[in-house]
Amino acid sequence: MMGCYRRAIPYASLILSTSSTTAAFAPLSSSTGRVRSIHLSLDQLRNKMSTDGNNYIDKLALIMINSEDKQLVARSYGKKVFYTPGGKREAGETDEEALLRECKEELDVDLLSATKTQPATIEPYGTFQAQAFGKPEGTMVRMICFRVFPREAEIELACLVKPSEEVEELAWIDSNFDRAKLTVTGIMILEDLIEKKLID
Repeated sequence: MMGCYRRAIPYASLILSTSSTTAAFAPLSSSTGRVRSIHLSLDQLRNKMSTDGNNYIDKLALIMINSEDKQLVARSYGKKVFYTPGGKREAGETDEEALLRECKEELDVDLLSATKTQPATIEPYGTFQAQAFGKPEGTMVRMICFRVFPREAEIELACLVKPSEEVEELAWIDSNFDRAKLTVTGIMILEDLIEKKLID
């Protein structure tokens, strides 16, 4: 798999996992930097999301895991931290359409048509919410995350991704990656993947 490699605040946050009927209210621990989880019902979560105000940045993101069980992250030019690839919807786009476009723009790959393994599909992973990196305090980012299935297609795509003109670096990270080099949502996603034993 090595031959596939390319250039390569404490704030209350929310996690909504598609694999359970509960979500996690997860403030970052100031002493460890790790995520502590307090479970909420989905009804409680929906109520909190609807009453917390409208100062949100709504984004879609791709969680990609290679054959060595490492997660893909990207870093923009002039930035010091890595983020989960993806971006915002454009007017009239569905979640899938927006994610396909953003990944083509950032990773130079067509998620659904680039692999020999067919059919490839995009499936929901979960929703993560936190203070938006580099934005005024109280500005939250809500990130709806997806993965590509089947697993064979995801592994193929891991060999095809490469940084576009707007991305300076791609990296494959594991549980030992420096949390200071990730956005808050990036930390939450990494911790969730570790908890689910999806990455090393």
